[in-house]
Amino acid sequence: MDWAENSTLWNISQTLLNEVTTPETATKTGSVPQWYETGRLTIPLYAVIFMLAVIGNTLVILTLVKNQRMRTITNLFLLNLAVSDLLLGVLCIPFTLIGTLLRHFVFGEVMCKLLPFLQACSVSVGVWTLVAISVERYYAICHPLRSLRWQTISHAYKLIVGIWIGSLICMAPIALLSQLKPTKQGNYKCREDWPSLDYEKAYNLFLDVVLLVIPLLVLGVTYSLITRTLCKGMKTERALRDHTVNGAVDVYINLHGSSTTSRWSKRHNPNWRQLRHNWSQESSSPGTGSQKYTPGLRRTNAERSLLNKKRVIKMLFAVVLEFFICWTPLYVINTIVLFDSSVIYNNIGYKAITFFQLLAYCSSCCNPITYCFMNCGFRKSFLNLFKCLKKSRNFGVTGSEINMETKWTNRCSENADFCR
Repeated sequence: MDWAENSTLWNISQTLLNEVTTPETATKTGSVPQWYETGRLTIPLYAVIFMLAVIGNTLVILTLVKNQRMRTITNLFLLNLAVSDLLLGVLCIPFTLIGTLLRHFVFGEVMCKLLPFLQACSVSVGVWTLVAISVERYYAICHPLRSLRWQTISHAYKLIVGIWIGSLICMAPIALLSQLKPTKQGNYKCREDWPSLDYEKAYNLFLDVVLLVIPLLVLGVTYSLITRTLCKGMKTERALRDHTVNGAVDVYINLHGSSTTSRWSKRHNPNWRQLRHNWSQESSSPGTGSQKYTPGLRRTNAERSLLNKKRVIKMLFAVVLEFFICWTPLYVINTIVLFDSSVIYNNIGYKAITFFQLLAYCSSCCNPITYCFMNCGFRKSFLNLFKCLKKSRNFGVTGSEINMETKWTNRCSENADFCR
């Protein structure tokens, strides 16, 4: 097994392909090729992941490009994330599948240098876009006043450009060293030709630190601090809401001639809870006086804020878990392969490596679901986009219809809690 020269992260599953039984050998020996058995399951999975990645990320891109009111700082990062995920799906999945089935790189010398390089860049851009989102959310939630000076659209564009430039520089060795190599069966494989194994180990360890260790540390720290800040805010709002309602009930009782009753007796009176409930309903009903309306309004706003922050916490946990689950196994396998390939070959095998690679590719279709389909603004925008496309194709869309759709999308996007 030539693991050492074939341990590129995004092509790791093809490392085993050079030693797998060929169709001709299988015919002679009567055995079924391992790639054929695995292909019957992986081909549909590749197709599903590819379709979800292309459709989901294309919808995200169209939604953010067509709706100017949704071009916020966080949404710009989500747009960049969608572009990187789309590139990952388009450049990785089809070419990996074709190489897996043919066990032969048929795209030429130029594509041998270009494809692995662009694949690696898309992974790097996606990872560091997630980091940028976490840092931006951290400052927006934990230090809102301090972040006002640099949280601008122009700064977001500069940061996105910096992410792309940094990724291109970090992945440049892949483009420089990738070349076609002959296999034992007379075919060609696209692999990196390093001067020595030590250089390859050092570079892959560098990628592990830059693309896995540091991002996971930043994501873990920022989202933990965000969660702590939101939990403190939720407790404060609950206490403020209870204090406001309790004070309003006291005033209501005193206005109705019960001023002699002590606060302790009112709280422990069996009728107090019902009176408090009636007061809150009266205060929220239309047509009441100003002294009754304000506490109910505050209570409603506090509850809505608590619900929105709970959704944010759930989304943050989903982001961290998705990143861990999708990418960590492939990084760990790649690192082990560099130092002792027999451990992977004897204990994991071809099918497990193919599964872990598919799991990593799932990140390209999970991000649109995690970031966008859990958000009201994106959901409504997607539906409006489908409606506009359907109307324009069948009947044509009038100017008034477009304005109505745009206004509805803008109202919903303004109320989106995570994408502001």
